[in-house]
Amino acid sequence: MKKTFTMFLIIVLAFSLVACSSKEEPTNESNDNIIEENGDNDIIDKVEEDDTEEKNQVVEPTPKTDSEEVILYFANNEYINTGDESLEKLIPEKRIVEYGDISLEEVIVKELMKGPKKDNLSTVIPTSIKLLGVEVSNGTAFVNFSQEGLFGGSMEEYFTVNQIVGSLLELNNIDRVQFLIDGEKAESLMGHFDISEPFESIQD
Repeated sequence: MKKTFTMFLIIVLAFSLVACSSKEEPTNESNDNIIEENGDNDIIDKVEEDDTEEKNQVVEPTPKTDSEEVILYFANNEYINTGDESLEKLIPEKRIVEYGDISLEEVIVKELMKGPKKDNLSTVIPTSIKLLGVEVSNGTAFVNFSQEGLFGGSMEEYFTVNQIVGSLLELNNIDRVQFLIDGEKAESLMGHFDISEPFESIQD
């Protein structure tokens, strides 16, 4: 009897093991599908996000650039070297300049500060001068310099004033030139010539 009971337990245990082994183990297929689906969704979301960012980006317009031929006045090197009063002190030089982000009037003053193209001419505007800007109102060009760097002899001041005045007066919209220092009227740029009033012509 005891032997029969033992055999019965062995049979039951065997059936239990078979039943456990016959159960299907969970596969990774569903998980792989979830990962794959999530991966696709991430890619789609990323593309949509990039498209949205591109649409929301503000594109800065390119400033319109114009070009114009202007007349710039530079110092006659022969006069500078000899001091011969019978010679022309200023000689015009034609040049095509581009402007757009800043005014044509300001470009002209900056070109004068850079210097001429011809070897027989030069600019006597001191390199230490700092231009703050050029504004135009009712035919008057207001040339604004910083007080810092404004120094030089009578020749430097003479040519600084007359190179700028002569060049700006060549423009049809400019009738006079007023010099400012740090945005205010002043008596002189470098202590030699009166600049309190606007200039309507080149000075002798």
